[in-house]
Formats: sequence, structure tokens, C-alpha cells
Amino acid sequence: MRVLIVDDEAWARRRIRSLLEREPDVEIAGECDGGAAAATAIAELSPDLVFLDVQMPDMDGFEALAALPPETLPSVIFVTAFDKYAVRAFEADALDYLLKPFEDSRFQAALDRARRQEGDRGQALAAGIERLLARLPEEKRRLRRIVVRSGGRVVFIKTADVEWLEASGNYITLHVGGEQHLVRETMNRMEPKLDPEQFLRVHRSAIVNLDFVKHLDPWFQGELTLSLTTGARVTVGRSYVDRLRRMLQNSVD
Repeated sequence: MRVLIVDDEAWARRRIRSLLEREPDVEIAGECDGGAAAATAIAELSPDLVFLDVQMPDMDGFEALAALPPETLPSVIFVTAFDKYAVRAFEADALDYLLKPFEDSRFQAALDRARRQEGDRGQALAAGIERLLARLPEEKRRLRRIVVRSGGRVVFIKTADVEWLEASGNYITLHVGGEQHLVRETMNRMEPKLDPEQFLRVHRSAIVNLDFVKHLDPWFQGELTLSLTTGARVTVGRSYVDRLRRMLQNSVD
């Protein structure tokens, strides 16, 4: 079992590493000191299990998971010092956790549980983490970065830099700085992860970053299009026109 250790505190990583080194069936794939590095490492290394700290300064554990496509998620043992809300969520969704400071026996129990879970991963695991993320406060669910594979590399894209998102079947094309990046995700799953103050769905196949909207234009047969500062034009679906008008009215008010 290949394991990734993620914690912003060096002593905590050493503690987990020392316990894992006793296990003959465990290979330590790597260590990370932050959520952004963890999301990249998960995408690159495909570990079977991650010991994931909850509170980290650059990007917390929840954000790191939310940034990844569900099918790439490994088994996760969360590690937390004081997030009582998170502990309740973990318990409700049967995802294991370690509450710092933890005893060797508690660590062993969590690891044994992960071993048993290893044979039952896939959709059930992804669904469990999705339920966990859904239970968190709204602000914690918002994506700040999206992990994509591009040219054999793993690239971190800030959501603030995404000009608009376009549906491509079960994938989404991110339009960023003249480049396009493909992410395995659906629009219905992506939309609630984005900040509604910044992103607006204007078509069943398009979400725009309002910071890049230049002006609104009439289009064929009464339809509307949004012209972006990048020169792109995005059609506003008829069923989304009222939503757009309400947003514009609220911004004027």
C-alpha cells in the first residue's frame, strides 16, 4: 500500500512516518507540507492512502480533495487537532480520522481500517468524500484551485484565472489565458464548487467568470451573448437570461 503523508508540521509528519515504517506492507510514496502540494502529489503519484491534515495555511485538506477529479481520490485518513465540526462530519460519513494527539493503537486501528477499505474503493469512496464535502460550511466548499493534467504535467490553475468553463460531454474545458485545459468533471458537479459571487452559469454548457465580462450583446433571434475581455463570446441560454438580468440588477443596486 503506497501512502502519502500531508501535514504542515514537520514533527507530525515524522510521527506518522515512524509509525508507518513499522508496517511491512506499506511504502511511503512521499510527504507534503501543504494542501496545494498534496493535490499535485495525489495527481502525480496516485497513492493508495493519504494521511491528510485538515488545517493548513495555504490550502486546507478539504480544498485539496475538492480540487481533484473524484475518480482520482485515494483512501483518506484525516488528521485534525481541533476541528470539531469536521470530526462530526467524519463520523457521519464513516471516513476515518485521527484526532491529535493520537495513541499508537488508534493509529493502528485507522490503518487497519484503510487496509480493509482498500478492497472496496472506487465509486463508494468518492461518494463518501463528496458527502463529506457537502456537509461542510458553504465557504469551505469553494474551489480556489483546480488540478489538471497538461502535456504530461500536473498543473494547478487558480479559479480566479479561469475566464469561462465549457462543457465537453463528461469533461469541462477551462479557458485560461489563451489556453484550454480539459478536466474530467460535469457542469452540474462543478457549478456548486465555484464562488457564486464570481462565477455565473449562463448556459447549460457554459459558466463565465464575471471578472472577465466586458459587455452584453443582443444575438440571433433575441438571444444574448457575453463578450469577454479576452475576445471570447459566450451565448446566454434563454432559460438563463432571467438569472443574468437579476445578477446585473443586483450589481447596479
